[in-house]
Parts: sequence; C-alpha cells; structure tokens
Amino acid sequence: MKKGIKLFGQAGVDAMLGELKQLHDRKVLEPKSDDEMSHEGRKRSLQYLMFLKKKSSGQIKGRGCADGRKQREYTPKEDASSPTVAIESVMLTSVIDAKEGRDVATVDIPGAFMQVDQEDVVHMKMEGQMAELLVKLDPKLYRKYVQVEKGKKVLYVQLKKALYGTLKAALLFWKKLTAKIEEWGFVINPYDWCIANKMINGKQCTIIWYVDDLKISHVDPKVNTQIISLINDEFGQEAPLTVTRGKIHEYLGMTLDFSSPGKVRVIMKDYVQGMLDEIPDDMDGIAATPAPRHIFEVNETNPLKLDEDKSVMFHHNVAKLLFLCKRAKPDIQTAVAFLCTRVKSPDEDDYKKLARVMKYLRATLHIPLTLEADNL
Repeated sequence: MKKGIKLFGQAGVDAMLGELKQLHDRKVLEPKSDDEMSHEGRKRSLQYLMFLKKKSSGQIKGRGCADGRKQREYTPKEDASSPTVAIESVMLTSVIDAKEGRDVATVDIPGAFMQVDQEDVVHMKMEGQMAELLVKLDPKLYRKYVQVEKGKKVLYVQLKKALYGTLKAALLFWKKLTAKIEEWGFVINPYDWCIANKMINGKQCTIIWYVDDLKISHVDPKVNTQIISLINDEFGQEAPLTVTRGKIHEYLGMTLDFSSPGKVRVIMKDYVQGMLDEIPDDMDGIAATPAPRHIFEVNETNPLKLDEDKSVMFHHNVAKLLFLCKRAKPDIQTAVAFLCTRVKSPDEDDYKKLARVMKYLRATLHIPLTLEADNL
C-alpha cells in the first residue's frame, strides 16, 4: 500500500477510498470498541491488505482483501474448502454446447462474497491510513472507535459479510449460490457440485460455475435471458452483472469460441505469447514436437545444476505451463508432467527440455485446441 501511494499519489489514495467505500456501503464492517475486544479477539484479528494497480486505461484501481492466514491455525481445511467446477467439466459442457448448437452466456457476479452473511465471528484490524480513510468516509460512525497502539491509529471491525481473503468466503458464497440454483429448479450434478441442469421447454439448460464466474447454456437464447434475470435479481442489485452473449467468451483464462457449428475452439494465445515474450533469448526458435525422445532420462552422474535465478525462472515457467496444458494445450502434458518432477533441483538438461516446450509453443501459437463430438 505504501509503495502504491508513493507511486500513484492522490490517485492511489482515491482508489483506496473507493474500495473502502464499497465495504462501508455494503455494511461489511461493524466497528468495535476497546472493551468489546478480548485479548484473543485482538490476537486473531486479520490484517486488511490493499493493492493498487494501474489499468490499461490509466485508471488506478484498488483491490482490498483480508489476510486470512491466521485462520489456518484454527480452521480445519475440510471446513473451508469450496467446490469449484473441474476443468474437464468446462470442456465437456462446452463440447455439448457446440454439438447441440446451444446459445451460451457467461456471467461474472461483482462483489460476490460481500453478498453473503458471515457465519463466524471474524475481526479485522485497520491500521494507519486505512483507519483514517474509514473515518473520512463516515466520521460519526467510525471516529469514536479509533485507538492508538504503539503510536499508530488502529480501528477494529467485525466482518458482517464474507470478504475475499477469509478462508470460508468462497464456501459461504457457494452455499448461497447453490441454494438459489436449486430453488430455481435445477438439479446439482452428483459428480461435480458446480454443475446444475434443468429441463426447460423440453431441452436441457446447464449452469456451471467457478466461484462467481458462471457459464449458462440452452438452445433457446430467451431461456438464458430468463436465467440471467434471476441471477441479476438475486446478485446484481448492488452492482451490475458482467454478462457476455454471443459466440466468443472469455472464461477462466480461456477464450471459448463457438463460431464454427458443432465445434468449440479453446484459445490461450495471449497467455502463450506473454510467456514467450518473457523467456531468455537462448529459448528462441521453433520445434516440431514438445519433447525429445530422451525426455524421461535424467543425468544422475554429473548434472550441472542451474543457478538460483535460472531455477526460479524454470519453476515459474513450469507452473505456467501446468496451467496451460490442462486447458488449451493438452499436447504438452507429457513434457510438463516430467518437468514438474524437476522443479526442486533442475539442471541444464532440464533447462533444454523446457526450452524445447517453449519452441514448440512458438511454432504452434496460432493453432487452437478444437473440440467436437460425433454424437452424445
């Protein structure tokens, strides 16, 4: 935050104020006085983090979240894990959409977590300038709760709504969204709890979702319009939904292109190009295949280990390749599977194998993954 304000000046402060105003307007925060906070409550209070970013339009955008790491000490993983749609489910439902010639819509629900009541008692600590900005928003409400700890202004608040960064936020929203979808007559898929189906006018309507990003499909565009209206009535009153209609959709880091009848093209060209722009010059060139014949051979005798900078670069790119190969480039999965076993202690041979994958991606940059079904 301090670095952002130093970089962006008053524009950064205004962006922070805008993000905090959203918390205030949606009644996410309830200020707490000194005598309302126990020693344990203070100790467990989460930090509020703010990140500032300059968008391509030049606008400075503030993004705030709670630092929920403390909650891991007393929250079992099984009590905080939220279902998300499997990537395989995204692909399969998209193939069905293409085969049946369905109309497809994608929807992003803004401020999703803040539309869900917080179930547990969760306190958050606003410090320094963050506390001062909250007071500026509503002096009558917040000023009397400001304390001084170690020479710094502090404001303790209790979260009344779920907030990004808290461990249970995604699960709480999943519960609310799932309940609403079932209320609308949809049946949750028993194998993937983020897929729901309903027969409408004799044809299947499918909703899949990954947290607050939804894909809706039905052969009749009017049915999708009705479903979007239901979602808007429930989740789009504080801020408008982001809705995309038509043949091309940006969804979960992929471009899903339904322009060709019966087919869906999965495209991540910008993602791949971004990787290629960042890799070292010695990875220039092209390759016809993503892996050499000796991909699984490891030099156990006299390996030349990579230095720290190269190792970090290796690990970073293998992680990005793992994301890519599960989506638009399944043809590199074998090579990536091997590279994943080498990230702890990569050597020069591994580096060359990574370079081979990158050269293959450069050679196939303009070839999308095309999926279609002969029958269902």
